[in-house]
Amino acid sequence: SPDGKEIWTSQMVMNGKVLVYDAATYTLKTTINVGMEPAEVTFSADGSKAYVANGGDDNVSIINPSTKAVITTIPVGDNPVAAWIGKDGKMYVDNEDGQTVSVISVANDNVVQTIDLGFMPGSVAHNALRSELWVTDPENGKVHYYNWNAGTNSWVHGGAFNAANGAHAIAFTNDGDLAYVTNQGAASVSVIRVASHSKLKDIPVGKKPNGILINY
Repeated sequence: SPDGKEIWTSQMVMNGKVLVYDAATYTLKTTINVGMEPAEVTFSADGSKAYVANGGDDNVSIINPSTKAVITTIPVGDNPVAAWIGKDGKMYVDNEDGQTVSVISVANDNVVQTIDLGFMPGSVAHNALRSELWVTDPENGKVHYYNWNAGTNSWVHGGAFNAANGAHAIAFTNDGDLAYVTNQGAASVSVIRVASHSKLKDIPVGKKPNGILINY
């Protein structure tokens, strides 16, 4: 949880649940019923809401972190995996089988845009410094970036660049200069120059790297 006091984790079963533990004692505090086959659990940037992508139900459960009550459940695309955090008051849901990204308004609890990708997304990362949205394309080893169009209030495709086979998770440095992309098929991490959308190098790691974060 954003305050560091709780650990939230999903139970990826047909009758989906989210378990909330005390981060100091590791004791179970509560169980929250959500949809079928919930995958990732994430929080909005301001910490006001928690999001659970229910892959078996093609929807997202939105939870009040304080009361642990489900605020609402909203439909998204086919087989959502996670609601990735935006710094713009949005959450970005990667729908793997639907090959789309559902853009959710944190304030209004509704989908404000569906981005048709034309490929299966691996994950989504919002780059607030450049007003770009990056989506990994694991089957083609690429990262696609989308630019914000203020005239239409929507994301539009800007281009793509190479990472490596199985491109998956993305992490940006705080200064916005570099990005790191895990490549599950290539067992590597690509280092990307953000301004030019160009790969600097690949760093070999262990098999099938999944998530990545930068600790400052």
